Amino acid sequence: MMAHDQDALLLAIDAGGTAVKVALFDSQGGIVRLRNAEVTTNHYPDGRVERDPDAFWQATVRAIRDVLEGGFAKRLKGVGGTGFGNGVFLVDAEGRPTHPGIVSVDHRAQPVADRILKNGEDQTLGQMNGHRPWGGQTLIQLVGLSENLPDVMHATRWALACKDFIRLRLTDAALTDPSDASGGGLMNLRRKDYATEAFSLLGQPGLMEKLPEIVASSGIAGRISARAAAETGLPEGLPVAGSMMDVASCALGAGVITPDRMVMIAGTWAINGMETSGDDTGKYPLLNMLYRDHARLVAEGSPSSAANLGWYLKHALGDRISVPEALTIAETCPVDARRCYFLPYIHGPSPWQASFLRLSATDNEASMIRAICEGVAFEHRRHAEALLEYGNGEWPEVIRLTGGAARSAFWGQIFADVCNKPVEIVDTPEVGALGGAICAAVASGLYATLEEAVAKMSRVSCRLEPVPDHVAILEERYCEFSRLDRGMKALLSAAS
Repeated sequence: MMAHDQDALLLAIDAGGTAVKVALFDSQGGIVRLRNAEVTTNHYPDGRVERDPDAFWQATVRAIRDVLEGGFAKRLKGVGGTGFGNGVFLVDAEGRPTHPGIVSVDHRAQPVADRILKNGEDQTLGQMNGHRPWGGQTLIQLVGLSENLPDVMHATRWALACKDFIRLRLTDAALTDPSDASGGGLMNLRRKDYATEAFSLLGQPGLMEKLPEIVASSGIAGRISARAAAETGLPEGLPVAGSMMDVASCALGAGVITPDRMVMIAGTWAINGMETSGDDTGKYPLLNMLYRDHARLVAEGSPSSAANLGWYLKHALGDRISVPEALTIAETCPVDARRCYFLPYIHGPSPWQASFLRLSATDNEASMIRAICEGVAFEHRRHAEALLEYGNGEWPEVIRLTGGAARSAFWGQIFADVCNKPVEIVDTPEVGALGGAICAAVASGLYATLEEAVAKMSRVSCRLEPVPDHVAILEERYCEFSRLDRGMKALLSAAS
């Protein structure tokens, strides 16, 4: 990096499930300024989960203008971004929405995935795109839309990922990156191009013409247009990076660029990711992504993480206490105290449902909140154990924890004790956005490679070692949690 670039800033947009965050990072990965804008996501009883694309863009514009107040725009070198993976945004040739944006937790297309499984086509499909089918997956959503809304698809020119829709509005260029394209089930991972055979298998070969060109995550994927410059205050011509989908961006921001590290993202979803060799094991994960422009990142997860605590505090306790206050209360419950169990499935997936089990008269607010924290960590461990099947079968040396749980040393220690592995916390509250900034740093020429940028911009703020006495207690509780989980799943499956 040149000396005159020491004052350089990078703007990163993180479009999540409930808000858009826009952050300014310096060349060392420090946050200079952060602004949020709330985004309305509509949940419907029939399983649709949608977002108004124009309102989404306007919220992003507000957050960008807010973060640039004070003359920061002149120091900008590049723009990066991230957004939820899967789901899809449909636009016509002029970039106008042809349908509300579909969020990844939308499961209107689950019948398509179920049909693939029933017909025994899932293994063939997995050999083509490296994934197992599920209702929110971009490939499955596009097939469902083509079958059920052919007029919408006829009017559609581009099918875009969340972050790619925002970049289209910034640059007028319809492009995507390898992580979103592969993570959405759209690519043949061996050939590193679109899986034309998958669309033919599912009877929709015409969908190929709706897919944008794939550019490198660390490459330039357009420049700020005159129109976007007028709307946002960003300098016209500023380079915008290809960037990555949220899971990959969090892994990058957390410094997971070697197989000896695993990222655990504890937000609404419990997502664990790690690099693998990419060998076909005949088993296919939730996400199987081309990562860092040449590596492979696999991930397992479910919507069963830290958001369970937020739901409990809001709906059960009426927002009487904050998350930090709740965790302080939970810490008063000793690790060796008798307490209940919590199954962290407030947001599913079906047939799972959340529940407290083994409650007794000795339980109280502290033990119940601690049980929620443990249940979330148990679920992450369960996904991690499934993830190991795609590697060499051995745990990585260290866990990099991100998301809401990473903001609490108490909760981080529970993760370390449950997994019996050191947990490292990344020195930024916005790890996904940092991943976007890292991509922008390379695209703009501040650093030569993603690996160099990670070394300069991603740091660990603390390391939590597992406590042997706690490990033994929580190992016993994990076994009982797993037994209760299996029993409840069987009970609920039978009832449905």
